[in-house]
Amino acid sequence: ENKYGEVVLGFYPSVAPVTVAHILQLVRLGGYNTNEIFRVDKGFVAQVQGVDGGRRAPMSKGLRAVAKQTVPDEFSSTLQHKRGVLSMGKFEEPHTGTSSFSMLLGDAPSLDGKYTIFGRVVAGGHRLLP
Repeated sequence: ENKYGEVVLGFYPSVAPVTVAHILQLVRLGGYNTNEIFRVDKGFVAQVQGVDGGRRAPMSKGLRAVAKQTVPDEFSSTLQHKRGVLSMGKFEEPHTGTSSFSMLLGDAPSLDGKYTIFGRVVAGGHRLLP
């Protein structure tokens, strides 16, 4: 939820099982409760800060440990980076995703095969931009 209202996310556990399990574990631990969307590129992405370093609230040792875990790249040959997709953030090196992710605000085929698609915005996507 943001100041404009609720954004509902859906996940693809059959496409990116490790990434989805990791994100849901962070959610259950309250990892995203005080995180913000720190980058918005109109027509491209709205990027959510990583849990480790992006929270305004203190973290438990357990949450910190999970937030620092990396997940493997789980690229899909059937899904494409289209508007509404959730895409795991990472560094240039393989298998470096932790907890930052983007919600695509437009199609971005240049991200295909480079970033893991693990879900999509299922409702409220219009609230990502004022």
